[in-house]
Amino acid sequence: MNGPRNTPLVSVIVPMYGVEDYIACCAESLFAQTYPAVEFLFVDDGGKDRTVEILRGVLERQDPDLQARVRIISKANEGLPRARKTGLDAAAGDYIFHLDADDWVEPDAVERLVREALRTDADLVYFDFWKEYGSRHKLDRERAYSEQDKERWMKRLYNDRAYGYVWCKFARKALYRDIFVPRYNMHEDIVFSTQLIWRASRIVQLSVPLVHYRRTNASSATRVDKGTRRIQSARNILDLCANDGPEVAVVRKEMIRKASWNAFRYDRSLFDTYPFLRKEAPLILRLSGV
Repeated sequence: MNGPRNTPLVSVIVPMYGVEDYIACCAESLFAQTYPAVEFLFVDDGGKDRTVEILRGVLERQDPDLQARVRIISKANEGLPRARKTGLDAAAGDYIFHLDADDWVEPDAVERLVREALRTDADLVYFDFWKEYGSRHKLDRERAYSEQDKERWMKRLYNDRAYGYVWCKFARKALYRDIFVPRYNMHEDIVFSTQLIWRASRIVQLSVPLVHYRRTNASSATRVDKGTRRIQSARNILDLCANDGPEVAVVRKEMIRKASWNAFRYDRSLFDTYPFLRKEAPLILRLSGV
């Protein structure tokens, strides 16, 4: 059940796959949150390691009230985007907060985000984060955007000048209604973020680092070979184009440009799989001879 206006319920969604070395740190940081109206949805995406066992061990050390607010959802392996969708389908909250299972958060992260969302009546609050490199870390932040220039933000997602990460965007659950869900892991969050930004009527920046983004996880999707990542990225972008939602018209040129270069360099069969790509990328096709 959703919380009252002054204490809305927040659904924290954590997809899990092969993160036995990191899940304890992630879960402990979430269970230490100072905001009380939170439900925690851990989605086990068919992992074969000890991730769920370790998570249950951490959970057993918590008080009964917190234990009652935690769900571990197990499913067949379908990849990160479908795991996120499984969490969204189960979420009862007024707001959605994503966290990757190899990262961790500040103890007052949810409290700060709720306070800012209520203070500004924001649909989407985005915030700073730390990039963690073992013994050192680096503060990172997005540029300042608002609902007035969200089209510029959306376009920058496709030329590597903005962060598409969903875990640094705190959003009303209503923004996720009937959202298009990509199939592949690479740049899946750009596909989600494009739609969230477009749908948000009020966008607010909170200049506080709240998430610790681990950059040393050797099992992360970013460690997959470059060609596979670029092909997955192109397919996710082209699938969103084919879905043809209202947000696509704003950034279609940028999407086609990014996907067509990846298709040309790594998998030219995509020009046949997505006929509109051949039609809409004439310059790249002329240069490549495809």
